[in-house]
Amino acid sequence: MSAVSSAFLADVPPRPQAASGAFLAALAIAQVGAFLSFMPLLTILAPLKAAAIDPDNKAWILAQVGFWGALVAGGANILAGALSDSTRSRFGRRRPWLIIGATGTAASCFVIMRADATPELVGGVLLFQLCLNLLFGPLVALLADQVPPAQRGRAAAFIGLAPPAGAMTGALLVGVALPQDSVRYAVIAGLLVAATIPVLLLARETPTGPGVFRLARPRQAAKLRPFRLTRDFAVAWLSRLLVQAAITIVSLFTLFNIQDRGAPPGGLAPEALLGLLVIGSSLVQVAASLAGGFLSDHLRRRKAFVLAAGLLVAAAAILLAFSADWRLMAGAFAVFGAGYGLFTAVDAALITEVLPSAHDAGRDLGLSNLANTLPQMFAPLLGAVLLQTYSGYAWLYLAAGVAAAAGGLLILAIRRAR
Repeated sequence: MSAVSSAFLADVPPRPQAASGAFLAALAIAQVGAFLSFMPLLTILAPLKAAAIDPDNKAWILAQVGFWGALVAGGANILAGALSDSTRSRFGRRRPWLIIGATGTAASCFVIMRADATPELVGGVLLFQLCLNLLFGPLVALLADQVPPAQRGRAAAFIGLAPPAGAMTGALLVGVALPQDSVRYAVIAGLLVAATIPVLLLARETPTGPGVFRLARPRQAAKLRPFRLTRDFAVAWLSRLLVQAAITIVSLFTLFNIQDRGAPPGGLAPEALLGLLVIGSSLVQVAASLAGGFLSDHLRRRKAFVLAAGLLVAAAAILLAFSADWRLMAGAFAVFGAGYGLFTAVDAALITEVLPSAHDAGRDLGLSNLANTLPQMFAPLLGAVLLQTYSGYAWLYLAAGVAAAAGGLLILAIRRAR
């Protein structure tokens, strides 16, 4: 505590006041906007671009996109959190980075849209991941800054609506309603910017400096406490890494799985069928997220819900490994939605309870976000290797199932949270 300057401590109240319903709604809407831009890119737009550039090598193109994009995302999220921790402006610490990230992400959508070769696609995704995480890092830090622990389960439940709402809306717009690429990218870019505006207006950020924007002086930044890894934070991080690896594999390779199965039922295009599966899964995910967040607050327990989430994702992956028809695939996606919803709501609350430092929440949450981005690096590579080696999707989904189950069970080793 003595290593942190008193001026800086004033910027980060150790006991945030109760958050208003309007702010929680704005925080959730901003998260929806972020996932609305990210989820269609991950599940539909990038795979379609890869297949259009080189149908025979689409898995390896997607692996390159995933690896380099996740590498930039992991570094950018940590950087954004640390920079926003030390930002001094009359608009607060987080708000300037939310503006920079949202506008940059919207612009990068059009760079990806115009890509017609692998280097251009990779470059566009790198820009997208950089800007999205300049937005996402400070956005996640607002949960620790402005929501007290007693509200974090329900807050995380609303925030947990972002992945299914983003995925569902993105699948509906990109996979079904909007067939033209230019319209697809323009709509998701516009919705992202619009979704960020409410949290910019409602965040209770106190001024941290007289100017519009500057960073803390080097001598002031040097007083910040160094990162100290704690046992519970390490366990929570590894648990998230394993479950997110499974979620990434299921999300990333389902379009290719549908394409390689042959003609979908009813004459649907592969991306349209994936859109319907994602919409159904997302509806289940919404219900599971809300139930998990509110119940975990009421019971004051997080670990049992994260364990259940990991086991549900594992069950879904195993079902996908052996699904012989489209109906079984639809059932697997419903189970996947239940696990994903529980995980996104309760794990987000759990990680805030085991942070090494409440005063460096942006930096530490950026480090925790590596558990989200690293799977985006190695999951595409693992998938490409397994698909080439075994010429099928069973081993790929089985690997995802083992990772999810291990991640869920590992959470039981945490001591500080119940």
